[in-house]
Amino acid sequence: MHRARPQWRAGAGMPTTLARMPATSLRSRAPLSEGADLQDGVVSRHQLHEGGYDKDAIRANVAAQRWQAIGRKVVVLHNGPLTPRQREWVAVIGQRDAALAGLTAAAGFGLRGFDDDAVHILIPHGTRRHALPGVKLHVSRHFSATDLHPARALPTVRVERALTDAAAWTTSERKACGILAAGVQQRLTTAARLRLELEARPYARHHLLLTHVVGDIEGGAHSFGEIDLSRLARRAGLPPPRRQVMRKDRAGKRRWLDAYFDGFSVEVDGALHLRPISYWGDMERHNDLVIVTGEPILRFSTIAFRTAEATVVAQLAAAAERFGRRPGVGRRSAG
Repeated sequence: MHRARPQWRAGAGMPTTLARMPATSLRSRAPLSEGADLQDGVVSRHQLHEGGYDKDAIRANVAAQRWQAIGRKVVVLHNGPLTPRQREWVAVIGQRDAALAGLTAAAGFGLRGFDDDAVHILIPHGTRRHALPGVKLHVSRHFSATDLHPARALPTVRVERALTDAAAWTTSERKACGILAAGVQQRLTTAARLRLELEARPYARHHLLLTHVVGDIEGGAHSFGEIDLSRLARRAGLPPPRRQVMRKDRAGKRRWLDAYFDGFSVEVDGALHLRPISYWGDMERHNDLVIVTGEPILRFSTIAFRTAEATVVAQLAAAAERFGRRPGVGRRSAG
């Protein structure tokens, strides 16, 4: 469903901004700095005009290198290098009805591991665009004020919108999956909330893949993984595997393997197996079983089943060729 265009203007309608300061106080240096602090020293020409600075006054301050003008709309109230926060203000104020989005917004919420030098912002479809250095513009027909985080002074989309947009905007399927998994692993949101966001945007890039990944994160990785493994095994020319085969580790504790083929086993890791503590525990179990049984065990992530199918198929076929023809291997007991 088409959403109405946002009804906000960054740098023009926020509480206690320069636009609302009296012209007499704006002309003095101290009140100007005090008001601009709310926007990290980045203001719009409109705010300066509203505060009493005409075009000549702005031009004089820029010419004297007290300020710097960026693009057609933005003025920074110093002439030094910009901080990362100031770059974000410049990006948002430089466009009408814009908000931080994608990896930029997600990083602001605490997402780690996906650094991006560009400042990503979202604007509504039909908005006039203004190119700015280091700013990546994204246009959406489905963007309204309801997508904004209510507690952020600098307009920023909510974390679920930020994560799903970041995933949809990358051309890499693996990176898209990793962004959603990391968002949940790092406790920025939940899989249920991501699912609702994806349901509202059925035409986003990688939509089906991301929906499956969210299902994995929610706890359905086992069933999804079984379906995908069987499908890819058939492509590799393998018969259906035996499920949940029992093995004993060095301590005599029973362990259950996800799938057993003729001569080798396969373990399937869901999206949340990437969490370090879980992953280290799985590696210990994997090593114990190999040491005790001498049985080859391949490991695949559910993400690999959807983003690297050809590799998975090739490795399954190679494992069958390498391990499936050893004398007696196919007759090994389940215990």
